[in-house]
Amino acid sequence: MTCACVSGLVGTAWGEAAAAPSIAEFAARPHILGASISPDGHYLAFIETVEGKAVAMVATRGAAAGPAPRVVLAEPKDFDMRWCRWATNTRLLCGFYGISTSRGLYPVSRLVAVDADAKNMRVLIQDSLQAQGQFQDRIVNWHPGIPDTVLIEADERFTEAELASATQIIGNVGTHAFPAVFALNVVTGALTLRQHAREPIRSWVTDVHGDVRLGYGFSGKTYSYYARLEGNGEWRRLAKFEAFTHENSFEPIAISADEPDRAYALGKIEGRKALWLIDLTDRQDPTLVFENPRGDVGSPFFAPDGRLLGVHYDTGYPLVYYTDPGTKELMRAVEGLYPGKIVDILDATSAADAYVLHTYSDIDAGGYVLLDTIANKASTIGVAYPKRDVSSLAPMVATSYAARDGKSIPAYLSLPRGVAPTHLPLIVLPHGGPIARDFWGYWFLREFLVSRGFAVLQMNFRGSGGYGDDWFYAAHQDWGGLTYDDVVDGTRWAIQQGVADPSRVCIVGWSFGGYLALLGAQRNGDLFRCAVDIAGPSDLAMLIDEGHHWIGSEVIKQQIGTDTEKLRRDSPRLHADEFRVPVLIVQGDQDWNVPIAQSEAIDAALKRAGKPHRFVVLPGADHQIAHEKDRATLLSEIDDFLGAQLAPGPGGTVAASP
Repeated sequence: MTCACVSGLVGTAWGEAAAAPSIAEFAARPHILGASISPDGHYLAFIETVEGKAVAMVATRGAAAGPAPRVVLAEPKDFDMRWCRWATNTRLLCGFYGISTSRGLYPVSRLVAVDADAKNMRVLIQDSLQAQGQFQDRIVNWHPGIPDTVLIEADERFTEAELASATQIIGNVGTHAFPAVFALNVVTGALTLRQHAREPIRSWVTDVHGDVRLGYGFSGKTYSYYARLEGNGEWRRLAKFEAFTHENSFEPIAISADEPDRAYALGKIEGRKALWLIDLTDRQDPTLVFENPRGDVGSPFFAPDGRLLGVHYDTGYPLVYYTDPGTKELMRAVEGLYPGKIVDILDATSAADAYVLHTYSDIDAGGYVLLDTIANKASTIGVAYPKRDVSSLAPMVATSYAARDGKSIPAYLSLPRGVAPTHLPLIVLPHGGPIARDFWGYWFLREFLVSRGFAVLQMNFRGSGGYGDDWFYAAHQDWGGLTYDDVVDGTRWAIQQGVADPSRVCIVGWSFGGYLALLGAQRNGDLFRCAVDIAGPSDLAMLIDEGHHWIGSEVIKQQIGTDTEKLRRDSPRLHADEFRVPVLIVQGDQDWNVPIAQSEAIDAALKRAGKPHRFVVLPGADHQIAHEKDRATLLSEIDDFLGAQLAPGPGGTVAASP
């Protein structure tokens, strides 16, 4: 590992501009993904990619001539390793993600434990008679004060009395997504019930002692938050409200480590989410901890002992408000070592004398750093793409433009290096969601597009999350209206600014962004020369119907709307005859977020209408198209399609779907 003193700056030699990474390099999984340090600081763990598959690695810290990092766990077939973290000084837990096809298509997760020396591997919960559920890796407390134990959420299955009586129970049993809380012994796999399932609670929060104190959930369209005081078994409802309303309520997220009957909560101030400290006894007024005057606050983060250290927020670039003076001083010194990068705390020892940090930027997918506060040095654990020369990659610059009604729309503009920033072929890249937003940072698709010589425009249109109630509700239930208008206005702005060549503009989107791309091909053939839809919906009424078996189906319907005429008007599939430009459609057949039937439907409609398009199905791929071979296919298809459509001169052609 390479080291640098925290008290000084380490210069970085960028070198000469390099050739853009290949499709295979852009599609590759990160070499290092995530890192964790054991509570006593003796071991480091990280996920490493070896020949396209993930393995969990463990390194002994501080051993000058100690053993090299060793593989302790490998990624099995049909599951992806998503995270690893130390549960004890010597016991590592890793979470795995897969897709079940037994009764429809839905995601599942599993939990595996292994020792630091790669011995005593055990799959936890999966075959338990006490607990079950779709997701089995949801830890709610890593160190509840019981040796070799974490607290975990899982559906209740059989009670202890039923197990003891040997009663034969036939059929599907369990609490069906209303989880209980269990104490899980990470060595033996034994489970002890700590909190029964309680409708409508779907997520639990404990205090630093491991007592279950907060609960959150929904039934239908009604959301509720519950709490109980320290040493009191009675649950009390703190808030109840309907989805997508302007009701101002506090959403508790963590119990204060210093004041056990107070909780940190998200609550609104002038329509923007802020961080508050609320009194669960109702004796004191809420205290404002931090507000972001330009939007909602992000996620708070805490020390191993439960103290609030700070809260994330965004003003176009990611920022942190530190509530702990010591942490603020430490991180300001560390940030000086990594100019131009964001530095986040991922993990820490129990004594807070060593930290695992994550560094990243708009052109750097990230690195992992061990910060030793005793030795006063920072050491590199690993980086996402160690062989990549980032000098060929393009910065992501925050900007804004005026919509047709005068509203300023926040956006990001990325321009290819080495060419004049005028009259460029432009890719308009609206984000998914729509209750999401684009953030400053590395994304393989954006950088791939810019590396091919395209300017890329991303916008946080109205209806995006993160900008407060007024911004979101301005386009609520208006997927094909104001939201789409903001995208069109951004495109015209880029042309008016002279950045974009008006004859070479394409709209590319993923998920909800794919839906907007289809709208662009349908409605604005005069503006867009082509469109790329990656896993986007094409028929809104069909999307609502497809969600009927999901727990949140009523919320989905409330989000999209129920105006039959508007749903029809805003569904591109039903207007295939209006498409005027070629379309590329790409989707995985294991996509549980947006069923592939949506892409099959628009493919069939465009075929009937005789419209030029290409439909590419990725066997086994999910909504994220996360595997290397699938991403390589995606990028290759996009590369060929855009190369044909946005080449100088008359419009290109597209190979028809087989």
